[in-house]
Amino acid sequence: MAEHPQHVAVVTGATGGIGTAIVHRLVVGGAVVIAHYASNSDRASKLQREVWELGGTCSMVQADLRTEEGVGQLVDSVDDLLRSQPTHALHALVNNAAKLLGPSFSDATPAQFDEYFALNVKAPFFLTQRLVTRMHPGGSIVNVSSAGAHFSSPGDIVYAMSKAAIESLTMNAAEWLATRAIRINTVIPGFTDDGHIAFRIDEVREYLSTFAVLGGISDPETVAEAVAFLLSAHASRTTGATLDVSGGSTLGARPAPHLSLRALAATRSIDQPGTGGNQGAERSDEDSIVYE
Repeated sequence: MAEHPQHVAVVTGATGGIGTAIVHRLVVGGAVVIAHYASNSDRASKLQREVWELGGTCSMVQADLRTEEGVGQLVDSVDDLLRSQPTHALHALVNNAAKLLGPSFSDATPAQFDEYFALNVKAPFFLTQRLVTRMHPGGSIVNVSSAGAHFSSPGDIVYAMSKAAIESLTMNAAEWLATRAIRINTVIPGFTDDGHIAFRIDEVREYLSTFAVLGGISDPETVAEAVAFLLSAHASRTTGATLDVSGGSTLGARPAPHLSLRALAATRSIDQPGTGGNQGAERSDEDSIVYE
């Protein structure tokens, strides 16, 4: 192993708005990235071209992380790279892929509940469990959560519960990971313009901006900077923590609901968030109106 090995970062949900921004930021920072996506090969090819144009290296890995086989595929891809490149070392894991805008308390079915938790909670748990054995001391993990886990949202309860669980993973895994000199932290985004067509509608932007006490809507690059900071040596004394970049959306100052995003999607001929694709509104493949 070289004295200063080439850092490798794994990013799940890499072809969505936030995932793409994270990949760009890490590549600019010098990392080799293994970028996971669910099914959108066109976006995967586009992301790989963008990384090449930045002068970086990116391996695209397609996998259905809702399944044990999909998690295993991604882990195997990491092993293949590390075997073929002995000067490389796994340094970072970003658990970003998620299924978004879940069913309500009254409508959720057991199958829907299981699907959300399989992707949003089970996959990050077992990716973390398996990949930390490949990490050297100084490695770092970042889980991407949501401001939606921090205020009452019965209409999106399953998703919100899954994000509360990912924050619990961070807190409860930190002590064990510290024995291996590996850190784990959480980033909490608020509403983020991921390119969904709904963000072009003034009514939508005005409403979503009221959730943050700082106003406005975030961009994916803001979230990516927070992720990069937590992965870096600048955060070497930070573990088991949350970095809130939601603009104060978690402070509980949200307005009374007066706009239904689902209804708006139906009436304005916008692709309804939470539907479509092989894995619904997974952040890796779908543009959705999301807290991330």
